[in-house]
Amino acid sequence: MCRLSIEKMNHLHLNAAPCPELMTSVDRIKHKIFRKKFPVLGRALDSFYQLNPLFQSCAIASIVLWKIFIIYFFVHVVLHKGASASAGAGDLSVIKNAANVNVHASNPNPASVAALRTAGLEFAAAGKLGLKKIPAPFTGVGRQAKAKVNAGGENNQVEALALPIHSTDDKPIRVLHIVTALRDINNGQRGTEHGEDRLVKVFIPVLKNSVESMIAPPYNYQVDVYLVLGWTLTDERRKLIEDALPEGVGLQIWNDAIPLAYDKPSTDVKLKPVTRGLARQHRYVIKDKLEFYDVFSVFEDDMRVSGAHMAHFLEQSAELERLADEAPDTLPAERENPYQKQSFHGALSKKQLRRMMPGFIRVEVLLDEKKFPSQRDLDNVPIDLDFEDEDGGVGTKMFDPKPCCHVPENIGKMPPSPTGDQVMIWETGVKGTVVRKMPAGGNGLLDWVMLQPGPKSKGQEFIGGFWSGMLGLYGDEKKPGAGDPRLIAQQGGWMATREQLIEMHNNQCPDGFFPPYSNTYKQEGLTLNNVEFWSGGFSIFSGTRSGCNMQRVVSLNPEEFGKHFIYHTANNKQKSLPNFRLLKANNFMGQINSVVKAAKKAMGN
Repeated sequence: MCRLSIEKMNHLHLNAAPCPELMTSVDRIKHKIFRKKFPVLGRALDSFYQLNPLFQSCAIASIVLWKIFIIYFFVHVVLHKGASASAGAGDLSVIKNAANVNVHASNPNPASVAALRTAGLEFAAAGKLGLKKIPAPFTGVGRQAKAKVNAGGENNQVEALALPIHSTDDKPIRVLHIVTALRDINNGQRGTEHGEDRLVKVFIPVLKNSVESMIAPPYNYQVDVYLVLGWTLTDERRKLIEDALPEGVGLQIWNDAIPLAYDKPSTDVKLKPVTRGLARQHRYVIKDKLEFYDVFSVFEDDMRVSGAHMAHFLEQSAELERLADEAPDTLPAERENPYQKQSFHGALSKKQLRRMMPGFIRVEVLLDEKKFPSQRDLDNVPIDLDFEDEDGGVGTKMFDPKPCCHVPENIGKMPPSPTGDQVMIWETGVKGTVVRKMPAGGNGLLDWVMLQPGPKSKGQEFIGGFWSGMLGLYGDEKKPGAGDPRLIAQQGGWMATREQLIEMHNNQCPDGFFPPYSNTYKQEGLTLNNVEFWSGGFSIFSGTRSGCNMQRVVSLNPEEFGKHFIYHTANNKQKSLPNFRLLKANNFMGQINSVVKAAKKAMGN
């Protein structure tokens, strides 16, 4: 008989020979595993049993924490990596009838995706898009212009037909509409009403109307929505958005997207939310979704962007591409003369034309002209609203408010049918713009255009125009600078095709369009760069710092002019700015027409 109790035996070294009579079936299994099969583990357990109970508890806690960490790593890193790959393939959560709705981004153009994957969608350390081939966009009837893009300095190019302006069943145009919003409740600043539910009164009505317009005939765009938010959206508030969006529209949300950084790098010692950096975040979204959409629309939450705006943008972009395709590779330098002698007509090179994009201008509708009147003292340029038609006749034309500002009844704070005389601008004027006659060619859609301010003169890239100051109307006053914030016409967002974005990244933007950001960018672009830089237009349309120096073009055909204006539906600028900044669009149109007639006269026409 063994003389030891089971209790005492359990505290002996396990190397000692136990009494078979006192061993339970569990003890026998332990003995077999820890003594015969894996004696090293047995010796480790011997050492563990000899520890002080406090140390034993610490050891057990450490083992438990390691197990928790391993589980966390597996769930949040390994599984998340797989989810990210799925998200990169454009998997958006579908807001209605998820089992039956086709999410547009989850079915990318096979040829497009294959082209990207064959080339390898890689971003080098310098931030340049390492594409050797550009995916061919969808083709449309009558769009015969070839889009040639040299990616990353490589010689091999792909030629593709330009996008159509309307979507069809066999050739859909896929649109990712990205909306950035800082807050869902107004704080009372900049003419807003303190405590107002911005999400319900502004955000949702504008988003709903914009998307409904894009997916409706004749446009029929396949639209998904991506929201970049400065707060965390509750389930109840998300449900409001889901219920408002049309059936079949995909929805993805980046909550609490404000980046952390040293707001003042020279003095800050702690990271803090940098609210101005929220406007930068859409660049990461576009980089992730680049191969799965044809058009990207990126706007602030109070900007109404319609299907008509998008169709006009695509049509004008296609015309610019046609002209570039027909243009010579090089020209004699566009005279490096003082602005009074700049050329404002004649041929343009391919490089110059590929720097051009259709531009937009923010507008509001005057709600109470007695309380918030527009400017009384206009720039010293006559208002001439008499336009020549195609048959040589002359007729009076007014600014057309329908494209920008006519909306259904009871949509947010927007009057449904304002007149052209009620629409006003506040961020540009005749003094800040120039006009130019475009070279003949293409489909003849562009004749005289307005060149919006922003770009800087850069040798042979410079594009000249006729300035109203050439008429001697401002005395000795010099032409305002390209980046004058009162005249640069910030857009509150922008839109671009995939090919335009790749062209900008590879050939136009000195430090690239897509992240990661380096060189002149500090802290990944968070230092100094504000909302006006990222979404207002300075980043794309100015030559400052890392600006891409793209030239915005506005058609001066009176039938097309109004399509370049986008509704700032908050209607709060008229309340917070001095009235001398508030210029009626009708007056602006008439003044620009006067400058065009003066330019024609200077040409001898």
